[in-house]
Amino acid sequence: MLELQCIRWYNPKGGSFEWRKVPKSDEEAISLLSSSSYTQSCTDTYWYWRKLDASITAALLRACEQAIEERSEEAVL
Repeated sequence: MLELQCIRWYNPKGGSFEWRKVPKSDEEAISLLSSSSYTQSCTDTYWYWRKLDASITAALLRACEQAIEERSEEAVL
């Protein structure tokens, strides 16, 4: 399977979508998720998907979906 070089992802720190290079390691991916109010849930989601054998790209996108979901729930409250 061909791995993407760039992805459009939701940056939980900035609260917006952006293009970026795909991280080369788990450590790099986790560092992208740090320093936001969603860090713990995003990190947990990332590791959940990685343990299911998802690629770094897929796990990172799922983690960002988690931040979007939490942000939406906060807006409702």
